[in-house]
Amino acid sequence: MTNVASRKLAFFEGMKVTEIKKNIPHPLLISLSTGGLSVECPWRLMNGGKIVLGQTDFFHQDQKEFNRGILDKALRDKTIRRVEWLDDCYLLRIVFSENYVMDLFHDSGSQEGWELFGNGDFSFISLPGGEPEMIEKDEQ
Repeated sequence: MTNVASRKLAFFEGMKVTEIKKNIPHPLLISLSTGGLSVECPWRLMNGGKIVLGQTDFFHQDQKEFNRGILDKALRDKTIRRVEWLDDCYLLRIVFSENYVMDLFHDSGSQEGWELFGNGDFSFISLPGGEPEMIEKDEQ
């Protein structure tokens, strides 16, 4: 991504996770202090270089509540330290406080994968096929 996109993604730095909602299997909704993240593609949450939880864990109905608790405990009240777009592999990486890292990787040629949005005037979306699009509300 360009330096302009990197600066735009820096908008999310310092935002705090305020709420987490998870349906089976989609979507994962993470509310931020002034924005949010909607995920309908594979994701994984890591800490210290190890996977703590991933989208596949929510396919196991008997572990549903247990996994929701892990996700909530891991991310609630954490602060976004950095948001990175890895263009060579179409991966969105969000680095949170306390060494948590969430990777989102698109896996569909016909569906959107995720949307990172803020204040209703900025959106970074993974379009069908994985190509990202940045949308900004026109200033008037």
